[in-house]
Amino acid sequence: MGVDTLLQVATATAAEHSARTGADAEAEHGAMVRALREADPERYPRVAATAEELVSGSPAQRLAWTFRMVVNGVAATAR
Repeated sequence: MGVDTLLQVATATAAEHSARTGADAEAEHGAMVRALREADPERYPRVAATAEELVSGSPAQRLAWTFRMVVNGVAATAR
């Protein structure tokens, strides 16, 4: 069960990163970071509360965190 989720995350991550190769990739990423940081706390309280954590770290650190999150979630979830 967990391997399916891990593979989905890996595939989605690869697809997302492969799309960031165009001339506008840096500007698009910057716009996403700004949108997260400027999220309305009334409408998106969880995003606003965790915005800095969502965009912190290097790409390699975020990728490692993502896989740890999935593996730990699978391990902690009853079948």
